[in-house]
Amino acid sequence: MPKRGINIYKRKDGRWEGRIKTEDTGGGIRRYRSVYGRTYAEVKKRMECAKTEGLSGAFPGKHTMGEALNLWLEERKGHWKETTYATYEHIAHKYVFPGLGNVRLAAMDEMRMEKFIADIGRECGLSDSYKRNICAVVVRAMKYIKRRYRYAIEIPQNVVPSKRHRERRIPGEGKLAILERYLTEQAGEGDATCLGILIVLCMGLRIGEICALTWENINLEEEVVCICQNLQRVKINDGQKNSTRILVQTPKTGCSRRTIPIPPCLLALLQKQAAEGYLIKGKRKPWAEPRTLQYRFAGILKKCGLENFNFHLLRHAFATRCITKGFDVKSLSEILGHSDIQITLNLYVHSTMQRKKQLMERFEDCLYSND
Repeated sequence: MPKRGINIYKRKDGRWEGRIKTEDTGGGIRRYRSVYGRTYAEVKKRMECAKTEGLSGAFPGKHTMGEALNLWLEERKGHWKETTYATYEHIAHKYVFPGLGNVRLAAMDEMRMEKFIADIGRECGLSDSYKRNICAVVVRAMKYIKRRYRYAIEIPQNVVPSKRHRERRIPGEGKLAILERYLTEQAGEGDATCLGILIVLCMGLRIGEICALTWENINLEEEVVCICQNLQRVKINDGQKNSTRILVQTPKTGCSRRTIPIPPCLLALLQKQAAEGYLIKGKRKPWAEPRTLQYRFAGILKKCGLENFNFHLLRHAFATRCITKGFDVKSLSEILGHSDIQITLNLYVHSTMQRKKQLMERFEDCLYSND
């Protein structure tokens, strides 16, 4: 890390970092905290403000929500995936800056948060889950400032309550059988899109994972598929309306990076189509993005005479089928790439009515004997 000036460094990520010695807490240990900026001069100014005004002077001005949010985004950017940063930045610029940017941090409380959420709810018609995400960005930025700079503020609670996930209504077995038969026939004829969708139905991949899957990640000798990247289209703030770009990156968590055995029903089809590059290709690009795959999937459902349903339900159907066939939840959780088996149980495992009837039939005799 190249050094320029006293305790001011240029980091590998291109930002400048200034280190300020804090008060000695005893034991002869030197403690430092850092301030960041895009230029050497910006960091130097922030260091001067911090030394003059104390710990809470690390970001100048009247300490508004906008200043805190900017600092949080700037300093944490290098610690997040690009997609995560893009999501936070979009929420900040579209909703938080216009609604709370000029509000002093000391004035932020639950009443103000409730009014803010009510206002954007009326104007934008957002879902409760997305409004909760917006509140979460505000709370996370405030918590960061309080912890990092020891700023004396009260942190409001997220005012949008979390809701239990609704049970997904996955298609019936008859409909899935029709779809599976069509996909298998077309994949046998060389249709890569149908092969990719069939992989999702039989291996439980996410849509971004199947779009990012390349033949280099499919090991036919060892009969496994390595999931090591994800493809997404994300919004960017470049001054243009609704600007987006495609990102191909490693999965967000270590558990999402996984190796899945290929089921026998897919192996022959994969061997027949084996090629190079991305498994599912676009018309103009070497890959097909999630939105394109969703359009193609809707067209396939129409050809099969099936009612349209969400692509992600294929993943739900896979998990439910695995439980029916006796998979243990731990193994299934690892195949799906979950960090906790509770996620698998709560979100992806649905007991069918047929299964419930089979269980209840065990009570065909009296519950209790007279013995």
